[in-house]
Amino acid sequence: MAHNNNNSLFVTINYELSSDNERTKILSDETTKLLSIILQYGISPAIAVIGLVFNTFSIIVLYKNGFHKCSNILLFSLAFLDINFLIGYNNIPMLLYSIDGNFRFLYSESSSFLLYVFYYFFYIMNYAQGLAALCIPMFITIERLVAVFIPLKFGLIITPLRTWIVVACLDIFWIGTMTYTCFWYKFDYVFDQSLNRTVGIILFSDLFFKDLDGIPIFEEMFYTLKIPPLVTIVGCAAIVVKVKITSQKRRKMSSSKTKTSNSKTTKILLVLCIGYIMACSSLAAISYLPYRITTMEPTNIATIGSYVLCIVYSCNSSWNFLVYIALNKNFRDTFKEIFMKPCGKILKKDLN
Repeated sequence: MAHNNNNSLFVTINYELSSDNERTKILSDETTKLLSIILQYGISPAIAVIGLVFNTFSIIVLYKNGFHKCSNILLFSLAFLDINFLIGYNNIPMLLYSIDGNFRFLYSESSSFLLYVFYYFFYIMNYAQGLAALCIPMFITIERLVAVFIPLKFGLIITPLRTWIVVACLDIFWIGTMTYTCFWYKFDYVFDQSLNRTVGIILFSDLFFKDLDGIPIFEEMFYTLKIPPLVTIVGCAAIVVKVKITSQKRRKMSSSKTKTSNSKTTKILLVLCIGYIMACSSLAAISYLPYRITTMEPTNIATIGSYVLCIVYSCNSSWNFLVYIALNKNFRDTFKEIFMKPCGKILKKDLN
């Protein structure tokens, strides 16, 4: 029995194509495997390393600035979730299973089982943390909507404690959901006639077949993920209109060009949300590839296309630090104080 192998959000791959697929494929199996190795063993880890460094910087700086502002809590949570997603996305046991082993673990039984366990550990990190991260920009947008439209009641509606609770509940929900789906699969160590040796494989478990009637419920959960991007788009549009109207009124009342802290925060979060919307668009584009990649028989071009689009999405989990540095003077100053000044002193000592 075949098993859908998840290497990133909404992605499955299978190199064993049907006869119809053989006649219509654009890329050969050899080219597909070579490109898969380049993308998954080269480009994807490189982006992940950059993202891990940048998000770590963001976490340190945001922690230094404190969490009295709810926006800092949301940005801190987003950076934390992005780190976990980037680690989970680069699922080494999955690569050993799907690309190197052609959907087999080619090791001893104990080693194969250990890889199977870590396969699903990274699977949970990838899906649970990635799906939670997809929802954070929606909460950022809601927080900004309240700050822009009803600023006088902002402190009563949005509080640091409530923000932490919302983020924690979101993370716990997706971790619990994706952990449960892991039990739909089981490990088996069987003899493979084509290789003339025993190999580890992943099969559907009895629980999967018992849950067949309930699987549509899980599918509905994933369909609800269309809501965060829609809320973000509509919310960003409303914020832009409101900010422009407010700015025009202020210019009429005063000649001052000083920007308030609230407007700076709004600008930063708008830029983040725009990047997020573009990243979500890359995920949505996967469904338009030939032979939907979520089926058991994607074409080779769909396999490579899905990798490219998911790498585009993973870039969104890596670049937020650059936005903070470029648009937030307070963030930039704190970063210099923590990292640049000590480095400067060390260089001075070395030169002397």
